[in-house]
Amino acid sequence: MADDDLPPDADALYGLPLERFTEERNALAKRLRSDGDGKAAKRVAALRKPNVAAWTINQLVRSRSADVADFAASADGLRAAQTALLEGRGAPAVLREARAAERSAVDRLLELARGLFPGGREPAGATLERIAATLHAAAADESVRDGVLSGRLLTDYEPSGFGDLQVELPDAPPAPARAEAPEPDPEAQAREAEARAREAAERERRERVAALQAALDEAVAERERAEAVLDAARAEEARRRAALEELN
Repeated sequence: MADDDLPPDADALYGLPLERFTEERNALAKRLRSDGDGKAAKRVAALRKPNVAAWTINQLVRSRSADVADFAASADGLRAAQTALLEGRGAPAVLREARAAERSAVDRLLELARGLFPGGREPAGATLERIAATLHAAAADESVRDGVLSGRLLTDYEPSGFGDLQVELPDAPPAPARAEAPEPDPEAQAREAEARAREAAERERRERVAALQAALDEAVAERERAEAVLDAARAEEARRRAALEELN
């Protein structure tokens, strides 16, 4: 049975809160088995739980279809602009605009993703990075985009570039030379030194915060990976139970 031939209730599993997926999947497999559809029951029992990044993208596809459609259109525009430039029909400025439009569409979806978590919980920075990477990968790869737009994505992806469509834009023209500024007086130099010291202190503070956030994100990611392993084990248990029940 292909994914597109799954029972309608199976597709609905990917729109549920993530913590309910495994329980509802197992319950659906049990109902199908009770109804005598063992083949569908096996298929449903084998369905994998999405990771957090994939689950979030699935919710965007299901609840923010207009914004997702804008993203898909921006991805089409980017690929078209790169193809045109490679074939000698386009211009670097058009490609820059297409890239900016695709990034803007991804940023819009990331902002919407922040409101999808229950209780107003802010998603981990690592999760947002994986969502962004998957969306950029979908813009580059039609097979990834099909998975994203299906609303049944299971995992996140890393962008692999645009393959034959990867284009390096020429450098922007250099800015015109500025007239040499007069040498600042000692008082101005002191103010500049003080400003640089403040900037250095602020930069050091931001780096410490970023390091702590990275450590927290990694801990969250590790927990998500552990949950994925546990879900896989539970799915294997469900499959074996189903096989045992059929033998009995």
